[in-house]
Amino acid sequence: MRTDQDIAIEASDRLHTVPGLDDQDIAVKVRDSLVLLAGIVRSDLERAQATQAVKEVRGVIGLSNCLEVFPRSATVPPDPEITREAVAAIRHQFPEQWEMIRVLVRNGRAILEGELDWYYQRDVVEAAVRSVRGVTLVTNRIRVTTRFAAG
Repeated sequence: MRTDQDIAIEASDRLHTVPGLDDQDIAVKVRDSLVLLAGIVRSDLERAQATQAVKEVRGVIGLSNCLEVFPRSATVPPDPEITREAVAAIRHQFPEQWEMIRVLVRNGRAILEGELDWYYQRDVVEAAVRSVRGVTLVTNRIRVTTRFAAG
């Protein structure tokens, strides 16, 4: 009998190898050999391809496909795409400190949390996220913790 972890790894691997399937926004959860697919795909075809790929994994006894379809032609990108773009924008501005910032997006509204050393960094991060397509509001909760060297 295969473990849930083995099934999840193989299911994720299979999703990754399906031609034309954008699996970046697909989460795979497995419990008692039952698989849950959650997240976003771009078409009904991708949703069906994901189902087919995971059904073929040895050890799967049940599958629940909760994938939502958001076509690429949609004018507003889905929240996971906005989040990815916001994180990429922060990483571009501050490659050394980007991991200190958390970006939470819901319905296009971004919340920034974490700590930085300087106020200008806080402002640059906010501006970078504000420029991401689909962001409608930015709430900046980044704390500034300037440390002074003892001299």
